[in-house]
Amino acid sequence: MKIKFNIDGKEYVSNLANEQSIAITLLPNDTQPNHFGAPACTSKTLEMGSYIGDTKRGGSCNANVLTMIPHCNGTHTESVSHIVNELIPVYSAIERSIFPCVLMSITPVPSGETRDNYAPYMDEENKVITLEQLEISLEQYDNAQLEGLVIRTLENCMDKKSMVYDSDHYPPYLSNDAMQYLVDRNVRHLLVDFPSVDKMYDDGQLTNHRLFWSVKNGETNLNEKSTIKKTITEMVFIKDEIEDGFYLCNLQIPEIKTDAVPSRPILYPLTETN
Repeated sequence: MKIKFNIDGKEYVSNLANEQSIAITLLPNDTQPNHFGAPACTSKTLEMGSYIGDTKRGGSCNANVLTMIPHCNGTHTESVSHIVNELIPVYSAIERSIFPCVLMSITPVPSGETRDNYAPYMDEENKVITLEQLEISLEQYDNAQLEGLVIRTLENCMDKKSMVYDSDHYPPYLSNDAMQYLVDRNVRHLLVDFPSVDKMYDDGQLTNHRLFWSVKNGETNLNEKSTIKKTITEMVFIKDEIEDGFYLCNLQIPEIKTDAVPSRPILYPLTETN
């Protein structure tokens, strides 16, 4: 099925049959990506009295108890409530689940090669995405096309689907200058293939999260400038055959009243017709 529509005065067509999921398949009790030393996602049979939720054990049907930490156990989407006291469920932060987005690939650089800033600090061995890299990669797109942005880091190894991120496998992150640029470009939905837009061990400051949602450093309450209709999605995986360019993104999430949920972003390629 093909659809035609207008974005900022330009006509586009998309074939919905060409969808590409960029979510990592999560395997409970098996190999899976993990961040910050959190417990892995697990699944066990529901047992209540004489009921056993396992047909292999004589149960009438299968019913499992799933235990997970969305922030740390695979592809997930979070709202501003990740860093403030007020509860803004993820589903209420997404005004429309289908929106235009740009997919870009970028090679993070050693922190010593940039003059960008990051609070509290960048370690010498850290690799970061810089303001200059974003400016060069995104200069061809206007703000209407950048409602969503998907960042694929290079090298794009399959290990991302099962990586346990720790001090020996330190993930990249954005400089504060790079994040401020995305805020200035009015990116409303940011999707990345690493576990956090912030440095993994940052003394709990989460300065990029705060910049993105306009929450003051050191505070845990919204203010008059805070932007609650925005989301960050982390630990996606974009296959090599999905080319950089302009897409529709369908950000699929469960309607759970919490600050972060497992998610399944879907990309549909767009072609300009005029």
